[in-house]
Amino acid sequence: MITKIYRLNANFLIFIQGLLIFVLAFEDKIQLPFGWIGRLHPLLLHLPIGFGVLLLLLFVLQKTLSLPDFTQMFRFVLHLTASLTAITAVLGLFLSKEGGYDADLISFHQWAGIGVNVFYVAFLWWVEREGSTPKQWLYGACLGVLAFLVAGHGGGDLTHGEGYLLASEDAKGPKALTDESILYEAVIQPILKQKCESCHNDQKTKGQLNMSSIAKILKGGKHGAIWKAGDAAHSHLVERMLLPLEAKEHMPPKGKAQLTADEQLLLQAWIQEGASTDKSLKSYAAGSESVRLARKISASAQAIVLSSKTYAFSAASEDKIAAVNTPFCSVYPLASDAPALQADFYVSKKFDLKTLENLSQVGEQIVGLNLSKMPVKDADMSLMAKFPNLEKLILNFTEVRAAALGNLSGNTHLQSLAIAGIPSKVQDLKNLLVKIPSLREVFVWNTGLTAEDVSLLKKQFPKVRWEAGYVPKDEKLQINPPILVNENFILRPNEQVQFKHTLKGVDFHYTVNDSLPDSLGTMKTRGPIVLTNFTKIRAMATKDGWLASKVVEYKFYKSRFLPDTVYLLSKPDPKYPALGGSSLKDFVQGARETKGVPNFTWLGFKDEDLDAVFEFKQAKPVTGVTFSYLRKTDSDVFPPVKIEIYAGNDRNALKPVATVKPEIPTERKGYTQMGLNIPIKPGSYRFYRVKAYSLRRLPKYLMKDDKKEPVENHGKPAGMRVDEILFY
Repeated sequence: MITKIYRLNANFLIFIQGLLIFVLAFEDKIQLPFGWIGRLHPLLLHLPIGFGVLLLLLFVLQKTLSLPDFTQMFRFVLHLTASLTAITAVLGLFLSKEGGYDADLISFHQWAGIGVNVFYVAFLWWVEREGSTPKQWLYGACLGVLAFLVAGHGGGDLTHGEGYLLASEDAKGPKALTDESILYEAVIQPILKQKCESCHNDQKTKGQLNMSSIAKILKGGKHGAIWKAGDAAHSHLVERMLLPLEAKEHMPPKGKAQLTADEQLLLQAWIQEGASTDKSLKSYAAGSESVRLARKISASAQAIVLSSKTYAFSAASEDKIAAVNTPFCSVYPLASDAPALQADFYVSKKFDLKTLENLSQVGEQIVGLNLSKMPVKDADMSLMAKFPNLEKLILNFTEVRAAALGNLSGNTHLQSLAIAGIPSKVQDLKNLLVKIPSLREVFVWNTGLTAEDVSLLKKQFPKVRWEAGYVPKDEKLQINPPILVNENFILRPNEQVQFKHTLKGVDFHYTVNDSLPDSLGTMKTRGPIVLTNFTKIRAMATKDGWLASKVVEYKFYKSRFLPDTVYLLSKPDPKYPALGGSSLKDFVQGARETKGVPNFTWLGFKDEDLDAVFEFKQAKPVTGVTFSYLRKTDSDVFPPVKIEIYAGNDRNALKPVATVKPEIPTERKGYTQMGLNIPIKPGSYRFYRVKAYSLRRLPKYLMKDDKKEPVENHGKPAGMRVDEILFY
C-alpha cells in the first residue's frame, strides 16, 4: 500500500513540475478562475518548513530505531515535504499575480521558492536510489533547512520590509511627547507605520500606494491622494478606515491590527487641522483636538513601556474618574492595569479653578498634570499639594512665576517639570532643585535663560536633563502657514474667510487670481477676506524677522442670495438622488465616493439633463450663478456640455440671461470638485431656471492604462454630478 502511495506522489510531483514550467512560461497570459487560491500560500508554507525540520530531528531518534524503521519514517516525511513544497511554490506563483510587490524582491523569493521545490524533488529521487546512505541523507536534510532559511528570508523582506529576519527591535520604546515635538513624526507616522506600512511599502505597494516615507505618501496611489488637508470627511484614508470591518475596502484589512478609536479620531482631527508634517505641538491652536489626542495616545504608549512600574496606592473608582472629567479637562488611566491617572486641561478661556480643585477626588492617583497655557497663578501652586504622587507637571506659558515654583516642595515624587514660556533666572532653578531633589528633567524653552545659564545648570545638576530646545542665532526660521478658521468651504451670505496664526502680529498675503502670493505685490490682511462668488485663495503668512511661510490653497463657494424653494423638473439618477432639489442649496459639500457606500451628497444625472427652477419670495438683483459640479474624467463623470440660465418674475415666461459651455476634458485629470461662475444679464427677478446638459457620449481617450483597450462603458452616456447652485 505504501509503495503505491509513493508512486502516486512521484507522478503528482512530475505533474507539479510541469505545471510550474507552464505557469512560468505563460504567467503574463494566465487568468485564474479563482483569484483567492493564491492566498493559501502563506497558510500552507509553514507545513513544508515544519516537515523539513522534522527530517533533521529524525536523526536524533536514529539510534533508538532499527534501520528499516528509520528508513521508512524518513522516506514518508520526505515525500510529504517534497509534495507540500511543490504545492506551496505553485500557490506562491498564483499569489504573485495579484501584484503590489517590489519586482526585485518578488523575483528573488519566487525563484528561491522554486529552487527549494526542485531541491526536495531531487533529494527524494536521490534517497529512493539504491546506494544512498542515512549519513548522506543528513547532509541533504541540512541543506534543505538552509534552503528554507534563504527563501524564508526573502519572504520576510517581501511582507515586512528588507532586513526583517535579522532586524533588531528598538529597545528604547516611544519617546516622550513635548511641546517641541513634531506631531506627525512623533505620533502620526508611528501609527501609519504600525497599521498601514506592512501592505504599502517599498517591497509591497498595494493599490500603488507606498507609505514608507512622507514623500511617497504624498504621491498617493491609484485612487489619488490619501488625505485632503482641511477636509477629513472627504479624505480617502478616513473614508476607508470608517467603513464596516467586513467591507472589502476597509483599511486596515480584516485580520490585520486595527486602528484604535483614539487613533481614528486623531487621524481625522490632524487632517481637518491641516495635515501638517512639520508642525510642532506648540504651533497648534489652543484647544487643538489633534494635540489633545496625540498627548493621550503618547501617554498611553509611555505607560505601556513602563507598565512594570507598581504603585502603592489603589485605583480610583470609575464613578470618581467620571465625576472629574469635563469637556475641558480629560482624566484617564495611563494603563489599563495601573491605578495612575493623567489629567489634561484644554482651552484657556474655559479654564475653571474649581475643576482643578475638584481633582482632589482622585488626587492620590494623579501622576501627570498638564496645565499648559492655562491662566494658572502663583497662589494656585498650593493646590499641587493635593497630588502627593505627582510625577510630571506641565506649566508651559502659564502665569506662574519661577520664584513660586518652590511651593512644589511637597511633591516629593515629581520627576518632570515643564516651564516653557515662564521667565526664569538661574537662582530660581537652583532653589527649585534644592527643594525638589527628585527632579530628573526640566524643560526651560523660552524662559530667558542663555546657553551659558543652561550649561551652568547642567554642570551643577548633572543628574537632571535640561531641555532648552533650539535657540537660533542670526539665521531666520520659516514661519508656519496660515491656519484656516472656517470649517465649511461653502459660505453663507454673511460668512467670510478667516485665517489665524499662533504668533501675534502676523500678516496674511493672498491672491484670488490663481497666481502665487508674495510679500510685496499681493493683497495683505490681518482680518477676514470678503468673497462674492466661487474663488480659489492662495495665502501665506509673513512676520518681521521670519521667512515667509509655505503657501496654502483653498477653494471657497459663496452664496449672496438664498432661494426659498427649489423645483426639480428632471428626474435624477436613482443611484444619486441626494435630497432632491433641496440638495442644490443645502450648503453640504459633495463627498468623495466610496465603492459600496451610498452617497447622498451629489445629485446625479445620466441619460437625462438637469432642469431646476429656483424661487425667491421677493425679487433679487442676482448678478451671477455659481454652478458646482464633479469632474472625474478617469471614470464616467464629466462636466455638462452646456448650461442655460433663464430669469423672470413670471415662472411661465422666463427669458434667457446666460449660456455657457464648460470645457470638456480631453485627457485624464482625476477627481476634482469644480466651481463655475456664470455672469448673467442685470435684473431683479423672483424666478431663475438652470438647465445643464449632460455629455451624451464618453470620449475616446478613456482607455485602460495597461492594455490600451476601450473601457466597458466607452461610447455610452456620461454621468453628471451636481453639488450646489449658488446665487451672487
